[in-house]
Amino acid sequence: MRTGIAFALLLLATPASAQNYRAAPVVAAQRGGDGGRASASMDVPAPPSAVWSILSDCGRARSFMRDLVSCRVPDRGEGWDVREHRVRAFPLGAVMRNVSRITLEPNRRLAFHRLEGEWTRSEGEWRLTPIDDGRGTHVEYQIDAAFRGPIPAGISQSRLVSSVRNTLADLRREAERATGPSAGAN
Repeated sequence: MRTGIAFALLLLATPASAQNYRAAPVVAAQRGGDGGRASASMDVPAPPSAVWSILSDCGRARSFMRDLVSCRVPDRGEGWDVREHRVRAFPLGAVMRNVSRITLEPNRRLAFHRLEGEWTRSEGEWRLTPIDDGRGTHVEYQIDAAFRGPIPAGISQSRLVSSVRNTLADLRREAERATGPSAGAN
């Protein structure tokens, strides 16, 4: 019930609401079959172009994805690329390979869809919406993911929430670092 209410509140939250650049990312997650789903949002005191430059750069992905071991782009085309992520499943755990097709809509949307690898499911997207007259960005993130192997439900859901919250907070930190002090920060 709480998860459903949290999802509803997250969906009703609009980027037009008052910005709170210091607030922790809002994350709602639920277990789904052999994995889980999460939705998250936050405001960043940097324009969408600054957030996009970090989010879309495979070479910078480790700066905001703590469990990422490596990211490489073996193929690309107009408005898309294929990325191979190697991710540490748990602290001191095995490294898992996930290959996804990435749809790129500069400064607006980055969507991903699993092609192959140890994960059985990995779909989602990042959405960027300008706020604060373009000085800030409302970031929304959704993921539906699962991978092989027995993982207790409580551990996987809490790990998903923690991972998503850390990813968003680290992305905001990187955007702030890249743009310097923001006039919009409050």
